[in-house]
Amino acid sequence: MCYAGYIYLLYLGASKYLTPETLIGTPIPYLDYANAVFGKAGLLFATVMAIAATCSTVNTVLASVSRMLQGMAENGQSFPQLKITSKRFGTPWVAIVFMSLMVSIFMITMSIDFIIVLVISASTSWLLAYIIAHVDVIVLRIRYPELPRPYKSPFFPVPQLLGVIGMGYVAFNNSPTPELTQQIYLTAGSILLVISIIAILWIKLYMKKGLFTPEKL
Repeated sequence: MCYAGYIYLLYLGASKYLTPETLIGTPIPYLDYANAVFGKAGLLFATVMAIAATCSTVNTVLASVSRMLQGMAENGQSFPQLKITSKRFGTPWVAIVFMSLMVSIFMITMSIDFIIVLVISASTSWLLAYIIAHVDVIVLRIRYPELPRPYKSPFFPVPQLLGVIGMGYVAFNNSPTPELTQQIYLTAGSILLVISIIAILWIKLYMKKGLFTPEKL
């Protein structure tokens, strides 16, 4: 069963113990769900869930994104310091420290309500990244049809178009309440605008390339 299926099952289970108003109105729905199901032991269960979620976040954000930053730095697409690795473990420790500081600043300075907005805004940004990846596949298949590939997506370009449409739909409907819609899109747009400006300046001034000049394969 896919990950989304588990999420729907959890929601259906929670709806048997809690009203929809409670699930929507609480800042920590899984804690109320755990208390409703397990009683006094719910706090312990929720703590285990929080620790597991934290470990997952560390693995996803700190470990994988730092590797992305390392790869970008090795290709001249990011600050060269981010490609420095540990001599003992081979990990990009500068990129890991950078990501840890960025996450810590938001966690320490922001309220829990705004952190929820940041999480949804970040998911919107990830969806945009996946949409761009689908578009990249379409462009590469059309521009370089005879290029050797280890894997070719079947039924091209149907999966890519369905992916773009589906993720676009989710991105436009990811706000849990109408009141948060403007705040979520404003936050996501502001972050993407700042990153886009930095990327444009980096490409033009540091890499000295055109913004839409294709790379040679």
